[in-house]
Amino acid sequence: MSPSSPKKDKNRTKEKKSTLRRILLYLAILLFIFWLLTVSWMKFFYDPQEDEENAFVDKIYSLYNSDSTNSLSDKLDGITTETPNLDVHKKTNLHLEDRDEFEPTMDSFLNERELSIKNIDALFENMKSPKEISASHSTFGKEVLYIYHTHSRESFLPYLKNTKKPEEAYHSIANITLVGELLGRALERRGVGTIVDSTDIVQELEARDLKYNSSYNVSGDLARSAQRDNKDLEIFIDVHRDSLSSDSTTIEMNGLNYARLLFVIGTGHKDFEKNLTFAKELQTILDTQYLGLSKGIIEKGSNQGNGVYNQDISPNSIILEIGGVDNTVEELHRSTEIFADVLSEYYFHEEK
Repeated sequence: MSPSSPKKDKNRTKEKKSTLRRILLYLAILLFIFWLLTVSWMKFFYDPQEDEENAFVDKIYSLYNSDSTNSLSDKLDGITTETPNLDVHKKTNLHLEDRDEFEPTMDSFLNERELSIKNIDALFENMKSPKEISASHSTFGKEVLYIYHTHSRESFLPYLKNTKKPEEAYHSIANITLVGELLGRALERRGVGTIVDSTDIVQELEARDLKYNSSYNVSGDLARSAQRDNKDLEIFIDVHRDSLSSDSTTIEMNGLNYARLLFVIGTGHKDFEKNLTFAKELQTILDTQYLGLSKGIIEKGSNQGNGVYNQDISPNSIILEIGGVDNTVEELHRSTEIFADVLSEYYFHEEK
């Protein structure tokens, strides 16, 4: 066999390289098609936001269920609920009369918004104080405080999909009743026996064929029924959230955001000054210890709304607004812990 010429060898080498390039090109095309199909499949079947949310919920569960709780606030990395002594000297240009309120139609509750976090109630449920609270006082089994929610479906925009409108911030699960539960647990840990009524007022209105503006009538019936059944009840707090945005309902203190508080007193009944005195005493404690957290007290007569707000039930009856439509679970929780401190201090020291 005669040896091949250098020219033939060179041609063969070129053909091999050309063949290899074609193979690599085809392989690259196949890989690109596979990648494109994979991305399309993931986009159709997989919701990364949902996975992220579930991971967040799992993180909360694992942290709160772990044996080691000493460094819980460090583990939460921004979700801490510690309530330090606050040094706040800020002033805000807040005009209380500028508040806005909405009265949705009953039909609007039928088209409920989808939640951005499906397990939002689990987040509220697992919010616990990162420090042990020593209750040096107790009501010794007596339930002396009643929490209820006239506008029970008031919700929070961070947890509702496809809306940024305050007038659409209503939900049957992710709503203000979860904040009431937070406050109730915080008070119980401080020795204040508390009943939390999480009745869905919208359902009650539907059952009675009433409109939304009858909400205070329905919640008042519940509160009076509780009062008849339990003569130990002394304090009645109707918990709401404000309809204003975060610039009016959030304050930063010691590097953490807190949902601001607001008291509403109805002047449409003869003994409203007793309710007003109660609110002022709480406001004084807040101003002394947590200056800036509370926006103050609004007095509203019958020409500005309901006017009574069921506050004729007891001299220690108020509306408490905690945060607004833009506040998060963490911000709301921090503020409920503070208010529980203030309210327990009032009950065990100031009231007696």
